Amino acid sequence: MSFFSLLAAFAIALPASSHVLGRESDSGIVGPPYVQLVSYFASLPKKYPEFIQAVQYGTTPKGRPLIMLKVSYPERFVNARSTKAAILITGATHGNEYLAIEDRLPEWFAKEGVKDPVIAPFFQQGGSVYFIPIFNPDGYDARMRGNSKGVDLNRDFSVRQAKFEGFKQVETQAARTMLQNELQLKNQKLLITMDYHCCIGAALYPWSFKPSPQLPADHLAIFKNYGTIMKNVFGAKFPVGTTPDILGYNAVGTSKDYYYENFNSFSFTYEGEEDIEKNKFPQHVQMWRALIQYGQLTRGVLR
Repeated sequence: MSFFSLLAAFAIALPASSHVLGRESDSGIVGPPYVQLVSYFASLPKKYPEFIQAVQYGTTPKGRPLIMLKVSYPERFVNARSTKAAILITGATHGNEYLAIEDRLPEWFAKEGVKDPVIAPFFQQGGSVYFIPIFNPDGYDARMRGNSKGVDLNRDFSVRQAKFEGFKQVETQAARTMLQNELQLKNQKLLITMDYHCCIGAALYPWSFKPSPQLPADHLAIFKNYGTIMKNVFGAKFPVGTTPDILGYNAVGTSKDYYYENFNSFSFTYEGEEDIEKNKFPQHVQMWRALIQYGQLTRGVLR
């Protein structure tokens, strides 16, 4: 069955008015029912057929489709390179931390980013931006942190340094398989990952647990340079650091630790601000322009 056939079946199974989303979200930002977002995601390849693809890469325990969007140039416009770069942007891993940023970025990249003078060279060299705007659809529709089994998906990524085995949930398993297959198929290296969360207003980089290994000095310098870019956008007081340093607790099994450890990527958790992050979309566009421009200069550091 095609993605669009599955979409039609899903729309029948889950009416848009199935329940009222309340103010109980940790982020304070209420999005549309997931079925409406899926319909919107499916419309994007029709609007921008050369630049964006929508793929269902799995199904949640409650039967909701797991959707990935990919923005890239057609092969005929790409300069030949042996290794290409990729960026991964995810959101609503905690279902009640939706920010109304992560689901709007794919269309901006497909409409504006592909011709932006700063970002276009990234695509011209074969780069791709992968989006999983709603990583946890069951939790998103239920307005809860965990998935439908009550599991925190941002504690379900394997991290060898922490001696932790994750990937026990279908959402993380499916995302892992999809990403590995995509990167291998396209001969891509993961350059940056960003997982959108709420609500401290900060950016976090590895490691998320203590005691943890010390980052190599050159890696740490680049993470801090990325942090400076974010401070330039969101203000000098915008906190950037590790989870224990900024949030004051240890977290084992986070996505950023997994991506850094396994893909050698500069990986972050972005913590939005409660209630108001949705109003900062222009700043997020500004941030991504600067991150990608700087990222192009750092491509060889973690290889």
